[in-house]
Amino acid sequence: MNRTKLICILVAGLCFAVGSAAAQQSAPSGPLTLQQCLQLAMQEQTDVINARNNLVIAKGRSSEALAAYLPQLSVQNNAFQWGTQSVLSKVTTGTALNVSQSLFDGGLREASNVQARYGVTQNQAALTRTVQSVSYNVTKSYYDALRAKHLADVSQATVTYTEELRNQVQQAAEQGTAAKADVLPVEAQLANARVSLITAQNGVRTALLALQTSIGLTPRPGFDIADVTQAPAAQVKPLEAYVSEALAARPDVLQTKAGAGAARASLRSARINLYPRPVISAQYQKGIQGGFTTSGGQMVGGVVFDLFNGGANRAVYREAKASAANAAQQEKQVLRDIPTQVEEAYLNLTSASDRLSASEVGLKAAQVNYDAQKERYATGVGTVLDTLNAQVQLTTAQSNAVQARYDYYAAIAQMDYAVGKQGGSNAR
Repeated sequence: MNRTKLICILVAGLCFAVGSAAAQQSAPSGPLTLQQCLQLAMQEQTDVINARNNLVIAKGRSSEALAAYLPQLSVQNNAFQWGTQSVLSKVTTGTALNVSQSLFDGGLREASNVQARYGVTQNQAALTRTVQSVSYNVTKSYYDALRAKHLADVSQATVTYTEELRNQVQQAAEQGTAAKADVLPVEAQLANARVSLITAQNGVRTALLALQTSIGLTPRPGFDIADVTQAPAAQVKPLEAYVSEALAARPDVLQTKAGAGAARASLRSARINLYPRPVISAQYQKGIQGGFTTSGGQMVGGVVFDLFNGGANRAVYREAKASAANAAQQEKQVLRDIPTQVEEAYLNLTSASDRLSASEVGLKAAQVNYDAQKERYATGVGTVLDTLNAQVQLTTAQSNAVQARYDYYAAIAQMDYAVGKQGGSNAR
């Protein structure tokens, strides 16, 4: 018993070690880059996994539909035993080879094959669009997390600035060169800055959780990301160029077209079953039994028609007709939605680009003003309120610069997604 328990413990420990190693391999340790996050998402995201499986299913159905064009070959072996109480029983074996082929079934086979081929195209396009959607969501969440981290840095710097100013004012008050009341607004500003820092730090944690969710990971302690070393960039083109690119490249355009084609094939199949349909088949059989060989073949033709089945064929036809109408409408709707989505991404991109340039100018001006007010107060010319106002303006400018930078990065990813590209490819 003790030996058995020891073996069980060793096996369990080995399984745990293998599982841990696999988990570590799937989720690299240390701060993750955007490319690593995207690679993990392709492995872990449920939507991507389901889309891949759906494509495998569609290819299987296509192979199944194609098999209807091929001969069906089977081998059958039979054993016959007979006898009476007074006579010994006798056993005879026989083997038969059967080859059958459906030559024509009224068009059902062709409709099924067309529908299956459209299904493969539809699911391939759906997989491509799913990969693009997941890539966009991960990229946006990644930039949101970096935004939160840099906003927390701004809040931390504000606390540091304010603490330095408070110490400076306290020292001046102790030396009699400043009133003790001058410390009060600085203390109030410092308290507010600490509250903002707590909020910003919590924003980092929630943003990292959202990123892990978009990747498909279970939240784990110590998860962190690296800053981008190569910022994404975009050369803004005319809106019409983006719209044309999207209409030509978006996978969901092909997906809805294939869906409409599959629905039409299904409608054709349902319509065939409403009327009499000719069928032609051929069969060949060769058998060996009791030392004798027999063979024979036949070709059978006929007409199949369901005289009455409770209205099932008519109901299937109505359902297929409605599905085909919905698929056609969906195809039109996608073509209507794409220009709107592209224009929205275009407006966000151009606005973010303009705000990024303006925020850089504002940050430089706020930094110069803060340095000047800080120097004026140090020489006894400026006031505490002037320094505090300059600090607030600098903090606002720094926050605006961070927001504008990551809004710009996210707008590039949105435009890539809108035109049918996989986001995150031009950033490291």
